[in-house]
Amino acid sequence: MNKNDSAFGLLPVLPKERVWNGFDFSMVNIGLAIATWGFLIGGTLSEFVDLKMGIAASLAGNTLAVMIMALVTTLPSTKYGIDQYVSFRSVFGIQGVKLTLAVMVLIEFGWCAVLAIMFGRASSNILGEVTNISSTSVMPVIIFAFIAIVISWLIVAKGPVSIKWLNRIVAPGLVLILLIMLGILLSKYSVADIFSFKPSNPALDRWWNYMIAFELNLAAGLSWWPIMGGLSRLCKTQRAGFWPNLIGLNFFAVFGQIVGLMAGLALGTSDPTEWMIPLGGAVLGMIVLIFIAFANITSITSLVFSTSMALKQIKWVEKMEWSKLTFYFLLLTVPLIFFPDEVYSRFNTFLAVCGTFFGPLSGIYFVDYFILRKRQLDIRNLYFTDSGKPYYYWGGFNWSAIAAFVISTAAYFIMLDPITFEHSTAFLYLSASIPATIFGGILHYIFTKMIVIPKQLGGYVKRQEET
Repeated sequence: MNKNDSAFGLLPVLPKERVWNGFDFSMVNIGLAIATWGFLIGGTLSEFVDLKMGIAASLAGNTLAVMIMALVTTLPSTKYGIDQYVSFRSVFGIQGVKLTLAVMVLIEFGWCAVLAIMFGRASSNILGEVTNISSTSVMPVIIFAFIAIVISWLIVAKGPVSIKWLNRIVAPGLVLILLIMLGILLSKYSVADIFSFKPSNPALDRWWNYMIAFELNLAAGLSWWPIMGGLSRLCKTQRAGFWPNLIGLNFFAVFGQIVGLMAGLALGTSDPTEWMIPLGGAVLGMIVLIFIAFANITSITSLVFSTSMALKQIKWVEKMEWSKLTFYFLLLTVPLIFFPDEVYSRFNTFLAVCGTFFGPLSGIYFVDYFILRKRQLDIRNLYFTDSGKPYYYWGGFNWSAIAAFVISTAAYFIMLDPITFEHSTAFLYLSASIPATIFGGILHYIFTKMIVIPKQLGGYVKRQEET
């Protein structure tokens, strides 16, 4: 694919230029889900809940969140062939969208670091098994994490076609590994034993443990918000963009989480890289670790592709050569890998923070696109930055939508502090992401009807007259 193709820029990707069908995008989503959410979240859940509660929390939380996230990201992006940060200009304004971009980039730096460190830990365990040398030094993890970043850049610099073929190889292998792990667990432990295993670090309140597991699953599903629009714009149809989310990020993610939860409960550790050799023995364990290691590279490439595309919202970045842009993004990730234990051990906090922001954003965009705009965007005006254009609002910022986002994010913190996990009584009955998502959408609807539409900003009046 030519580097000047619209797949590397902000202009709409025409149907004839789109490279992924439903199968291709399913492979991308399966590779993403199993490598990150499946094992890491399954291990994290083993600290709080047993298998029965974990299955319930995973099915309920992940399914609900992925459906909401997929509706507001993949459908507009596949319909118009645009990155979600271009379509989100209609909500926050031509300049205001950069506020969401800033939040997203910081979070994606963290995700890339977590994945690279997971690659590093898996590779370090393989090295230790091969050499029979035990080391407490983090240096091997850091070196292998750096190698993961280099390999990821070599792949993502070539664009979406290389990502497609990488996932066609890795994703089926990951599904096979899940089945092998499940078989090993069921051969070593009876079903009764597996259901009797206790979590490693639960609170005294069992219902709090369940709600935290449920909330983390909500956050997991919502945290795909930053990248799914940028990836799905390369899908040939809306169906090809939407349903693979439920196949990969929901079904296989939950399957992976349950297997990971079983392993975490059985072995008493939440770190997936420590399960494989004790479960499968040296040879099979190392083979599984190799697949897990490279699965994280598939995730890094997809994250970097979509995030780098979003960064083109910034003028001086827009004209930058693709290979340089992806190189600089990954270069900024490197400092985080020098603190592998600190980054890796705070995964659950990091995950909860994702729900803090992406729940309100999803609620606001759902109301804006499906209710206020009736699924219609003015594509030409999304690219006009001049004063007086529909999406210019007030100086390029839709302060009404921004206010709805800030208030609903604050509401999340009232329900649950994602850093300390201190919570209100209401959290035990409502979660934090669901109220914040709904509240953000309601506020946006009210503010838009009371403030924006009367001032004839945002293109809402025109669209209502046309429909």
